[in-house]
Amino acid sequence: MLVDIEPFSLVDYPGLIAATVFFSGCNFRCGYCHNPTLVKNEGKPGISTGEVCSFLQTRQGLLDGVCLTGGEPLLSGEVKTLAKGIKELGFKLKLDTNGSNLEKLKEIAPFLDYIALDIKAAPEKYAQLTNCPEAWTKVGRTVNWLRTSGIQHEFRTTVLPVWHSPEELRLIREYLGAGEKWILQQFREPPGGVLDGKTYEGFSDGELREMARKLGCETRGL
Repeated sequence: MLVDIEPFSLVDYPGLIAATVFFSGCNFRCGYCHNPTLVKNEGKPGISTGEVCSFLQTRQGLLDGVCLTGGEPLLSGEVKTLAKGIKELGFKLKLDTNGSNLEKLKEIAPFLDYIALDIKAAPEKYAQLTNCPEAWTKVGRTVNWLRTSGIQHEFRTTVLPVWHSPEELRLIREYLGAGEKWILQQFREPPGGVLDGKTYEGFSDGELREMARKLGCETRGL
């Protein structure tokens, strides 16, 4: 479900001034998720694709792009209609996704200019982290497709010591390949707490920078 629009962002679409459109609902249940109200379909009432497009019409010439994020946007029956409408307005379009729905991703791929795919953990930990038994099977198919899709993309991982040892991060890098853009994101405890209500400790900024240097990655959120 469409739930909100952030009218101006300098961080959600690399290199572009963008609006960010939020979808609620997610098929993963990652304990450290910082958007629990979106995941559980709580909070703001829904908005329509028409309302989003009407707003974006007022931003033509002022914004470069739009980012679709969540939650998981590909769970929404509205995402294809919205993606088509955004492109017809002349905006660049980026999708943030957990990579679990390759069929739906292929449907909207013709409208996309950029895809950010979350790599949650090493494959053997995916089911435990996401509470979704078939998660890695689905995500792995999407990773393989994305690498040869011709669409500009990045992979990204929010890094926590409890889930991501340096050795596990090295294995993820080997799987993705040295040539792929991979972002290590710093974990920040959100004001309202994370999905499972626990408290998580992240790596220090210095530790994350050093791991990124060794892995040939960029960092975000430092």
